[in-house]
Parts: sequence; structure tokens; C-alpha cells
Amino acid sequence: MSWVITATCEGEQLAKCIVACPEDAIQTSPDAKQYFIDPNKCTDCGLCDLACPVAAIFPEHAVPKQWKNSIEENRLFFLDMS
Repeated sequence: MSWVITATCEGEQLAKCIVACPEDAIQTSPDAKQYFIDPNKCTDCGLCDLACPVAAIFPEHAVPKQWKNSIEENRLFFLDMS
């Protein structure tokens, strides 16, 4: 299972989740409006969630209904990077 960063992260600049991730699974790009978690690198440790100052990170199966589109946005971010 992977974790997902939702739209609540938009504009967030502290990047505490990146520092907390032991697998370097969280990335962004200059034109992205938020951070994303690489599902192939995520080891389901949950440290990113604990570090997130805006409560934007959820296990994929628990993403709130209003942010379900974040699952697909996360997947597409890493497809575009390959």
C-alpha cells in the first residue's frame, strides 16, 4: 500500500514530509503545485503523515471522498516522470 498526498498540500512549502521520508519517495517538480509520493518507493511507514503540518497525507484506502482524485493525480505525476 502507498500513501497519497492530497490537495490540502497545495502551496505548502515546508517540505517536512520530504525530510521525514526514509525512502526518498516524496517528490515534486517546478511546475507542480504540491508534493507527491512514489508508490513504488513508499514502504508504508507513515512517517510522512506524522510530519505533515497540514494533514494532507493519507493511506490510499483512507483518502477522504473529496480528495479521491488525488490518488489518480499522484499516479499520473510519476507516469509523466518516467
